[in-house]
Amino acid sequence: MRTVVISVIGVVSVLIVVMTHTAVSEQSIHEEELQTALSTAMNQTMEEVFEQNSYGIENHNEMIAAFLQAMICKVNPEISLTVRVYTCDKENGILDVEASGEYNIPETGKRKVSVRRKMKYTKPTEEGKKFE
Repeated sequence: MRTVVISVIGVVSVLIVVMTHTAVSEQSIHEEELQTALSTAMNQTMEEVFEQNSYGIENHNEMIAAFLQAMICKVNPEISLTVRVYTCDKENGILDVEASGEYNIPETGKRKVSVRRKMKYTKPTEEGKKFE
């Protein structure tokens, strides 16, 4: 009887550890995915506005629309996305954005990740650095 109790406790402990590891891994994966999407969309928008002039973006509303279009294309459709723009200054090349995503994990329910990034465009140098 003692062996059965110890075995059950061991199995339950292993299951708890596996579920915790899965939840933490899932959180990290979604946070990294959101960070990558945010960074890529910001880089793409700044390059379009300041280097390519491909869309004819003339004000900050058009710049935000171009950013949101790029961001939506890069985010996993399973995440419920909320984007907050803190600063969008086309004249000075500043874009400060926070992206929050909510997603479902079957075992534990809803989780939320949030990423904020600020980018300032500068003229390319000989080394090729364009963003701060």
